[in-house]
This record gives sequence, structure tokens and C-alpha cells, in this order.
Amino acid sequence: MRWLVVAAAALGVALVTVLVVTAGSAPYTELGNADPGPLVRLGTPLVRLVADLAATLCVGSLVFAACFTRPRADGELSATGYSAVRAATWWGLGWLVTALVLVPFDISDSVGEPISQVIAPNNLFTLLGALEEPRAWLVTAVVVVLVVVGARLALRWATTVVVAGLAVFALLPPLVTGHSSSDSGHDLATSALLLHVPAAAVWLGVLVAFLASAARAGGSAAALNRRYARLATGCWLVLVTTGVVDALVLVPVGELGRGTYGVLMLVELAVAAILGVLGLRWRRSALAGLTAGGSAGRLARLAGAELVLLAGGLAVAVGQTHLPPPAFLGRPATAQQTLLGYDLDGPPTVARLILDWRVDVLFGPLAILLAVGYLVGVRRHRRWPVGRTVSWLAGCLLVLVATCSGIGRYAPAMFSVHMAGHMLLSMAAPVLLVLGAPLTLLRDTLRESDELPGVREWLSWLFRTPGLRALTHPVVVLVLFAGSPFALYFTGLFDAAVRFHWAHTAINVWFFATGLLFAWVVIGVDATPRRLPNLARLGMLLAAMPSDTVFAAILLTTRRVVGNGDAGDNLYRSLALPWVHSLLSDQRVGGVVALAITEVSLLAAVVVLLSRWSGVDADADAEQAMLARFRQRVAG
Repeated sequence: MRWLVVAAAALGVALVTVLVVTAGSAPYTELGNADPGPLVRLGTPLVRLVADLAATLCVGSLVFAACFTRPRADGELSATGYSAVRAATWWGLGWLVTALVLVPFDISDSVGEPISQVIAPNNLFTLLGALEEPRAWLVTAVVVVLVVVGARLALRWATTVVVAGLAVFALLPPLVTGHSSSDSGHDLATSALLLHVPAAAVWLGVLVAFLASAARAGGSAAALNRRYARLATGCWLVLVTTGVVDALVLVPVGELGRGTYGVLMLVELAVAAILGVLGLRWRRSALAGLTAGGSAGRLARLAGAELVLLAGGLAVAVGQTHLPPPAFLGRPATAQQTLLGYDLDGPPTVARLILDWRVDVLFGPLAILLAVGYLVGVRRHRRWPVGRTVSWLAGCLLVLVATCSGIGRYAPAMFSVHMAGHMLLSMAAPVLLVLGAPLTLLRDTLRESDELPGVREWLSWLFRTPGLRALTHPVVVLVLFAGSPFALYFTGLFDAAVRFHWAHTAINVWFFATGLLFAWVVIGVDATPRRLPNLARLGMLLAAMPSDTVFAAILLTTRRVVGNGDAGDNLYRSLALPWVHSLLSDQRVGGVVALAITEVSLLAAVVVLLSRWSGVDADADAEQAMLARFRQRVAG
């Protein structure tokens, strides 16, 4: 197995070297830059390849420890899980070193100067302040330090899950500053890349950890292989979908198969297709034979083939980062395409807000998957209340409308529409979703696992963690929910973030998460780690209402245009939308919209809470009792 990993790494180095040598200085001259010399020209992609490999193996080891091993009854990692986490520590150190080395190499590669001139202190810090991608590698390095320290100290399953999440997050900063983040379609390409790379890293990294464990961890070989098969299938679906999106944005259809970049894109799609064939045809028969007591040789050969193909795909992707995408060469872009990624056809009429859709690559599929998964659970349950199903599906529909309809399309360009989408995501949709009782549905429909722990066991362990109990404390929930808008819009943070698509996505994720947390604690049907009486829930609702009124009042009375500062390159003024005659007037409309949606949602929450006043305590007690019995079964 060790020789197989070495061979896959050698293949990656060879592919990158060939691609860079073949390209020569063309990638620099096409962009109007000087050639920084052979050291930087070859060294930057090779160091990037090593960094990506180390990152992949670090992420994969942590995910393997969290999802492919069974912790002990007290929540501590098993021997196999502990070994995987220790391996992640060493891979993380390699990731950290290469990320730091990439900072000066990336600067030199971007400005076309030899690295000997770039590393001079005055030049280094000046250029670092002017370039985004080297700063992104610094952010990654800082997060990786936390990953390494966390992995070194991790002894419990819950800690491993948190560290694995940090490791996945550390993959993201360099992705939002590359080729996909500029010009037409960059909103789609960036979102697709933010899903594509983590899926590839998890798949390849878990595969290496899976082979290294020799199928001896936390359950039978058949159970491990079944879980790996599910993970590989899910990652493959993500890779194919997001890869097609990126291909359509970065390479015009007529350019596919033409030029180095177009050929590499076709190679990536072909690798994904071959991996799909391996998964759909070979893995099923190999797993069937292993479950029946047959030889694992065929499965080992399949895993080896996947390893080589994934390593080759990673090398091709690294090679692509060295080349400019054909779609961005010699094509004039409008101001809206450069700043938003697309053009707006006119003012946001009711018809356009309803019908002018542009799919959000993250929230669109998420809303659909949540709806479909819930319906599958309802079908298995057979006696699930219709009202909960309607509430959940309505919440999913609101998420879809807020992010993919004309509201999502106009939100990055107009503050008023942004506030409408923000409030739908953080207020209205969460109220409907938590009334669907998704955790209860999961608990009732998912079977307990006799081999590897599954979703039921993970939820039980998560409920027992001190971190989740602290997060659901009423004061913490209220501060996060009520304080987040003030921290974002009135501190200059939104001004700095408004021009980046990834920042808009991060804002949506944050407010959606805090809204779900608040609604879950206050009116949720599902049990929470911290039991709250009705009076405390009502108090939280009443405390949240004045903060929203104050927030809207500030938007209505301030003379400062939020989101149009120098840090954001005066985005709204640069767009110069002809139908926005006054940025302050549009902002005041946003304040009215925010107040209306917030107050309606909170009043609806109050009505729900009061209508359930007599029964909510009994329901919650029953939920807590059932959860306690389930914990006892898991611990036993």
C-alpha cells in the first residue's frame, strides 16, 4: 500500500512537471506578465501539489477517525481512530510548511519577478498587502496551526469532529482568490469550486486512510467498505456536478478539447466518468463478494485504481491553476459581470424577483436535498404529522427562493434586496424548518448500527458535548442572533466583504445557521441539550424584538451608506444601476423590509409558542426521556 501511495504521488509530480514545462512562459505572456524564471515557474505548482497532497491526507485522516471508527463508550477515540488523528498531525505540519512557502512563491508568480527580489522584506510586505492569493495562503496557514494543535490534543470523538471541520475550512481560502473568482460567471464557478475541492480531498484522503487501516478499525471489513462506498458515491456526484459547472464557466463550449486548458478540463471530466464506472459497476460486486466472505483482493485493486485516478486528477487540477482559463482571455466584460458575475436585465420588478432565477450552487441543491431527504424519512415513518411535513417543505422553498430566485440574483447589487434575502434566510425559513422536527424524524426512522456508528449515534454523542450545551445557552443564542446584524453592518465588516461572492455566501451561511439555532431553542419541536421552560423561551422572543427594531431604525436614520465604503471598492457606486437613484433611499427600503420580515416572523414564533404553551413542556419532557433512553442504549 505504501508503494502505491508513493507511485500515485510520483505520477502527480510527473504530470505537473510535464504540464509546466510544456506551457513554458506562455501563461505569463498571455496575461501580460513577465516570466519569473524557471525556479518559480516550476516550483510554484510543485509546492502547490505537495501542499494539496498534505492537505488531502490531513483532512482524510481526520474524517476517517470521525466517521470510520467506533469510539469507546466514554467518547474517547479507539486505537485506530487515535492513530489516524496522529497521522493527521504530521500531514498537517507538512501542509503548514508548504502553505508558508507558497506565500513568496505565489507573489513571485503573480508579479513576474524572481523570488530573490520578492523575499526582500520591503518588497514582500508591500506585495503581500496588494495581492489576495498570498494572503489566502497565510489564512490557511493560521487555520492549519489550529488543526495541528487540535489534532495533537484530540482524544475524544467530538474534538476530532471539530478539528476535521477546521481542516476542511482551511482548504477554502486559496479557492476564492484563483481564476474562478473573476469576470463573468465567477459566482457559479467559485461556489462550485468551494464544493468540488473539499469533496475531492475527503474522497482521496479517506481512501488513503482506509487503505492504511487495512480494514481493521471499528467494525467488520464489510461495514467499512459499505461506508466507504457511500462516501465515494456522494463525493463523485459532487465532483461531477461541480466539475461540469466549472467547465461551462471557465471554458467556452467551443474551446473544450482545444488548447492546454481545454484539454485538461476534458481529462478531468473523463477521470470523473471513469471513477463513476468504477463505483457503479465494480464496487458493488466487490462489496457483495466481501460481505459473503469472499476475497478482498478485487476491492483492493479497485481502491488502488481509484487512488491513482484521484491522484492524477489532483495533479491535473494543480496544473490548471498555472494556466489562464480561455473564457477570461480577450473577452470584454461589463462592470456588472466583473463585480457580480452576470448582468442584470433591468429594475427588480415583481416579475423579475419571482421569475429571474440564477441557481445558487450551494443553497439550491441543499434546499432540494433537505426536502427530498425529509420526504424519504416521512415515507419510512408512515405516521408522521402532515403539518410538520408542510412546514418543512415550506421552509425549504423559502431557502430556495431567497437564494436562487430574482431575490438571490439582485441581492449582491442592491442593499434593499440583500436585506430581503438575509431576513428570509435568518428569520422566516428557520421558523418553518424547526417546526418540521427533523431531528425527531431522524431518530425515529434511522436504525441503530451494530457495527460502525451512524447518524443516530453521532447525534447522541453531539448532544452530550459541552460545546453544544454552551452554544444553546439562552444568552449565547440571543447574543449571536440579535448581535450579528450589528456586528456585520455597522462595523465596516460588510463594507469589506460586499464585493466578494464568497463573502456573500459566508454571510448567508452564518445568518441561516444562527437563525436555525435561535428558532430551535425558542420554538423547536426537537429536544435541545439545554431544557428551557416556556417562560424563558417567551422571554428570548420578547428580548429579540427590540434589537431588530433598533437595527432597522439605524438603517432608516443613518446618513452612511452601508456596503459602499473604500474597503469594498465602492461597490454600489461602481455598479451605478440606473434604477437606483439614491443609495440612501435604497438602504432605507432595506430597513423597512428587514423590520417587516423580522417582526412578522417573530410574531409568528410567539403565536406558535403560545399555542403550544400547555403541551410544549410535556412534549419536551417526552423528547428528553426518549433521548435519555437512547443514550443509555448507545452507552450500553
